[in-house]
Amino acid sequence: IQQRQFNKASNSTYCIFMVNKPYAITCSVVAFYIPFLLMVLAYHRIYEPRQHLQEPQQHPQEPRQHPQEPRQHPQDQHSSHRMKTETKAAKTLCIIMGCFCLCWAPFFVTNIVDPFINYTVPNKLWTAFLWLGYINSGLNPFLYAFLNKAFRRAFLIILCCGDERYRRPSILGQTVPCSTTTINGSTHVLR
Repeated sequence: IQQRQFNKASNSTYCIFMVNKPYAITCSVVAFYIPFLLMVLAYHRIYEPRQHLQEPQQHPQEPRQHPQEPRQHPQDQHSSHRMKTETKAAKTLCIIMGCFCLCWAPFFVTNIVDPFINYTVPNKLWTAFLWLGYINSGLNPFLYAFLNKAFRRAFLIILCCGDERYRRPSILGQTVPCSTTTINGSTHVLR
């Protein structure tokens, strides 16, 4: 601790946060390993049924229009569209979860290992692993924007101060211009 606490380059001392073995294990298990396990189990439960549902379904009572293409019912088309949407959501979840795990795993593995190897992990490595975890938070808006069209549209509206060209066309026709009103001291936007 004395070696780590005194910084010879600047001739000053600084605070060092060192944890004992039970705390390192408990903290890491509660903050990372249990959530990681729950995310993997949830993702498995989401993804597993999709593998079985993606098998082609045919209706024996319906004749085929073409030898290569089965005739689809409107219900099948709705089911197919829903399956594509849910599969894309599952892939998005997998990518976001994968980035979270890749960014935070080095820190939490090191957090458990360091007390068992007599606190010999270099400070620069600790700092790099911690910043890798922080980078995950900075990645999330870009991942969501890249993977989700609705998020991307909302993000562009916010960044471009409500520019109408990024808004989704209304099924009710033209949108009413915005106006504001004050209710109990707070401003609300009305359409």
